[in-house]
Amino acid sequence: MAKSGGENILHCTGVRLRVIGNGNLDMVLYSLDSVRSFPMLALPMTATAEREPTRLGNFKSQRIQLAFSVNVVNEYFKISQIIFFAKTSGTSYPG
Repeated sequence: MAKSGGENILHCTGVRLRVIGNGNLDMVLYSLDSVRSFPMLALPMTATAEREPTRLGNFKSQRIQLAFSVNVVNEYFKISQIIFFAKTSGTSYPG
């Protein structure tokens, strides 16, 4: 029986976003079942975006979840594109 692709170990090196909004966008990478986390540098947002900023990361897991949040009332965000930079760094954990 063939293994599914979701069991490989991924290495996330960064995220590029096309986002508009107001305030700071907080981003956190989580491992499978949120056992480990990697908070990324907050992204200041504007009503118009000339560039697509990249936030760097260094996170390995079999599955990676990216969570977004804002912390202040009346802050908002609208994401129209996400580019997730990741590569396979292994096929399984030892043992």
